[in-house]
Amino acid sequence: MKRHELEALREKVSCEAVLERNGWTIDMKESTRRAVKYRHGGQIIIVTHEGRGWFNPLGDEKGDVFSLAMFIENLAFSDAADEIASLVGTSLSRPPWKPQPSAPPQRASTSAGRVDALHQPDPMAGDTCIMIALSRPT
Repeated sequence: MKRHELEALREKVSCEAVLERNGWTIDMKESTRRAVKYRHGGQIIIVTHEGRGWFNPLGDEKGDVFSLAMFIENLAFSDAADEIASLVGTSLSRPPWKPQPSAPPQRASTSAGRVDALHQPDPMAGDTCIMIALSRPT
């Protein structure tokens, strides 16, 4: 394959498609929009960069869709390129990520003074961010 053909495959095929085809399952509980966690037995792969990159948190392996196919299937580059070409147009099993609805801030106060605790979702991490401001009664 020529370089422009390889670049086109890299754009068309997600690392997630390679993992799903090889029996890896998504861990929705520990995944975020930016880092999707896949498991296969005791192995873990984290897919990043909107499906264009990956890394092994239990080792030093990382890369693009070609290096992923070479890593999980133990293939040479030319065989991995053929495998990836067969995945063009494959749809993923997971639903697309949707932003979480933001809840209105919640405030609390005490008799000794006012404590403002604002609980707001962090849209980037999928966690809750807590901001606290203390003030004394006048």
